[in-house]
Amino acid sequence: MDEIMKKEETALAQTTEMPLGFGEDDAEDMLIPRIKVAQALSPEVKDGSVKIGSIFNSLTTEDLTDKTFIPVCKFNNNVYWRDRRDGGGIICRSADGKTGQYEDGRVLYCAQCRKCEFDNTKKGREAIPVCTKYINFLGFFEGEYMPIILSFSKTNMAEGKKMYSMARVTRQHIWNFGYTLASVERHKNGNDWFVIDPRNAGQTSDETRAIAKELFDQFASTVTSIRYDMDEQKGAVEGTVEVVDDDKSEF
Repeated sequence: MDEIMKKEETALAQTTEMPLGFGEDDAEDMLIPRIKVAQALSPEVKDGSVKIGSIFNSLTTEDLTDKTFIPVCKFNNNVYWRDRRDGGGIICRSADGKTGQYEDGRVLYCAQCRKCEFDNTKKGREAIPVCTKYINFLGFFEGEYMPIILSFSKTNMAEGKKMYSMARVTRQHIWNFGYTLASVERHKNGNDWFVIDPRNAGQTSDETRAIAKELFDQFASTVTSIRYDMDEQKGAVEGTVEVVDDDKSEF
């Protein structure tokens, strides 16, 4: 029994030790990938890299559908995207979902700006927020351990809140449970699109929790400033549709 335990401890140490050969770490050198779901107009669908409706890694296009995601930490942010027709890019970004930094250097509190809220004085498309709210989870996939970002916004926001709620009610570390990511097709007002639906996959293993703790120690204190794939050169998220109805949903 002792011999088996020693072998398991050795295997875990080999898994969690820092990989060699990368030199000094520089935050500017690393771009963390994001989990995306392929829409009909997504560039990756158009060029044949992925199939419509599939969940994939934004940098490698690896199919992640139905794999188990392990969240390590959650953070919110807001992004005011410039329309692609005007060149795309970010007009203002709030790394913490509270204070926005404009491209011209201005700083404004999101609660005062309110561009990420519905305008109740207007109707239809005019009432839709021009700034996008995100619920983000930094994590990894079971057995792979590459850090990756899972983001929820607009018509996928409800699923992000559901995942956070499922994790919160356990009153345990967020990485003690995994979540299978399913692709679900939605239909509304003549529009069709896919969302990522996280489903409880049960408790994680001790090895997985050790990896999660290591990533937490590495990223948690700086998670709002890490660089990750946000389609910054493309403006608003590619391949999406806009849904406007009386329920004030948007995409």
